[in-house]
Amino acid sequence: MQHDYPDPVEMDAMGFAVMVDDRLGHLAVTHDGTITWDQLQAIKNLIWGVDARAIEVYPVQPSVVNNTQMRHLWRLGKDDFAPDLLGRYEAKQTLEQRFRSAWPDP
Repeated sequence: MQHDYPDPVEMDAMGFAVMVDDRLGHLAVTHDGTITWDQLQAIKNLIWGVDARAIEVYPVQPSVVNNTQMRHLWRLGKDDFAPDLLGRYEAKQTLEQRFRSAWPDP
């Protein structure tokens, strides 16, 4: 794929090799198989800030590419949906509507 923007930036964050593509909102972290959720959260905070939201994607099995010890985070935009486990935001999208209907208020 050809693109007209700079290549991802490679750096070290908390002892992990990290590639950051801010245009795509993609963060790739190479690890030894023992990285924790807290470490990924800290790296996300370090790179994009504590107010940034990010997700990992678990694709359908035929689309899985798992040939190295690497975790991928995708930064969400301000209006992108992610399940709101604390119930702070109003529904805007179909997935969120399904999520809310699955967990109705008592």
